[in-house]
Amino acid sequence: MLEVVALAVVAVLVGVAIVGSRRWRSHEHAELIDELDDQLATALPAGRTSHLERSPTVRRLEVDDEQLIPVVRIDLGMADTPSTAFALEFAADALEAIHPVVCERGLEVSQYELEFAFGPSGLFVGGECRRVTIPAAMVDRLCEDDRYRAFDLHRAVKRADGDPASPTALWVEC
Repeated sequence: MLEVVALAVVAVLVGVAIVGSRRWRSHEHAELIDELDDQLATALPAGRTSHLERSPTVRRLEVDDEQLIPVVRIDLGMADTPSTAFALEFAADALEAIHPVVCERGLEVSQYELEFAFGPSGLFVGGECRRVTIPAAMVDRLCEDDRYRAFDLHRAVKRADGDPASPTALWVEC
């Protein structure tokens, strides 16, 4: 009987430790999301161009093998489907705004997921959403090499799209 009680106490303590760890991690992520959203609002304010409906936001931070995967939403005020080159211009600006913050915190990122929303939306019609996945190595180069711009990023993503060895994806449905 004493063994059952001891086992129950250990199980409760483990459960409390797990819940506490998740809450701490959630709080840490919430602070990071707020900071990244502030950076995005500064770099890409709503109305910056006629195509940016609102400032991009970090929808969530996924964790895979102890590496972050920030998921950023960019709402484009366009009825038609934008070109991938056009979308990558916004992606490059967003990544240049948030990647240095993540690096300053010493966090490892495996990739960035950028979701682009566009098209008519309303009560009976939903807009479209396309996703671009960009590995951290490409973002490092974008942020560190002044000669590497959105055009180069677009070309690199296009080349790596579909490569089974790369997480890169270009313009897939969200």
